[in-house]
Order: sequence, then C-alpha cells, then structure tokens
Amino acid sequence: MLLLLVAFLGGVLTVLSPCVLPVLPVLLSGTVGGRGRPLGIIAGFIGSFVLLTLFLASVVSALNLSPDLIRWVATFLLLGFGLTLAVPALQHRFELAMSRSLPQRRPGDRDGFLGGVLVGVTLGVVWTPCVGPILASVTTLALSGQVTGFAFAATLAYALGVAVPMLGVMLGGRRLLHRPALLGRLGQLQQVFGAVLVVFAVGMVFGVDRQVQTLLVARLPALQQLTFLEESDAVQQQLQRQQLP
Repeated sequence: MLLLLVAFLGGVLTVLSPCVLPVLPVLLSGTVGGRGRPLGIIAGFIGSFVLLTLFLASVVSALNLSPDLIRWVATFLLLGFGLTLAVPALQHRFELAMSRSLPQRRPGDRDGFLGGVLVGVTLGVVWTPCVGPILASVTTLALSGQVTGFAFAATLAYALGVAVPMLGVMLGGRRLLHRPALLGRLGQLQQVFGAVLVVFAVGMVFGVDRQVQTLLVARLPALQQLTFLEESDAVQQQLQRQQLP
C-alpha cells in the first residue's frame, strides 16, 4: 500500500516537471469541444499508458516491429485530430461519421468523448515523464517479460495520479473559456487549439518534442527533487521486498 500511495503521489508531482511541457498542447485541446472530451482524454490516457508501459516491449518483440511504430501512429492521429479541430468542414464530417457509428447518442457528446479517448490514447503514447524509481522498476520488469499484479497496480496508481491534475487543468480551462466574454469566440479558439496540435504533430515528426525534453532535463537538474518520496528509505525497502530491480 505504501508503494501504491507513493506511486500515485509521484504521478501527481510529475505533472509539475518541465519534462511534460512538450505534451501540454495535447492536454489543452481538452478545454474545447464536447463536454465529454476531458473525461475521454483521461480514459484514453490511463488505458494506453498502462497497457503500453506493461506490454509494449513484449508486443514489439513478438511481432518484430520497430519500437517507433507506435509513436508514428500517435503522431498521425494527433495530426488528424488537430486538423479536425482547425478545419470546420473536417469536424462536420467527423461528427457525421460518429453519428452513424453511435446513433443512440447526440453528435456533440460523441465528438466530445470518443474524440477525447483517441486524443488521450495519443497522449499516453507520447508521455515520457521523468519517472522515479517505482515506475522505472516496473518498466524494467515489463522489459524482461515479467508483468506482476504489483506492476499493474503501481502503473495504474501512477497513471491515476497524473490524471487528477490533468483533469483539473482541463475542467478549469473549460470554465475559463465559457465565460460570457469568450462564449462568442469558442469556434475560433477551437481552431487555434487545432492549429497548435497540428504544429505539435509536425514537431514530433522531426523529433522536436524529444529535443525539448532533453534540453529541459539538462538545464533543470532540480527535477530530481520531485522523486524525493520514492527515494526515501521506507520506499526503497518495500521495493526490495517486491523483488523489483
């Protein structure tokens, strides 16, 4: 329980790290669109992050795939959703496609939640935070092909910790954008966020996001202080009992 609690708190603290700045445009896209978009992004992020952390190495090895394949898929998904937000005609076509696949729900809700889930999946793929000892140990276990119940629980706890401030940022942003002074400009703001997502996706093609992360870590050594909970003696003893590397 101590390790799970620290993993959760570690996820919360990771959001404060400059390592996550390159993915903020993806997160900010949750402030526009349907009401279900923030929850969709959170659901997609948690699911993809947990699955990819625990099973990506095994799948890539079994199918003899390039480790960068998932990243390229995420990049093109991100580009597609950015264009959907930025170009009204594409957004209309997307809503029509969703209305045919989910006829029991309203188009606005479909676009919000389902579109959010797919954006969240993309976010889970490109999320490369400065992980602490617990998640680093879980990742090492996964790379060796050993996925235990503790590894799953710790990864889920970390993802939930990240999701809490993520959801707060998106809901706070939505409240800000829905003030009377901005209500008449929501369409324009949505196009701006879409353009930001497109720029971010293009940057991923050229590896700009990785370069920014590397630069921030090199320039801000204080990032190591965010893992102080995980580096405590009590946590280290529990990690040894779990027989994690």
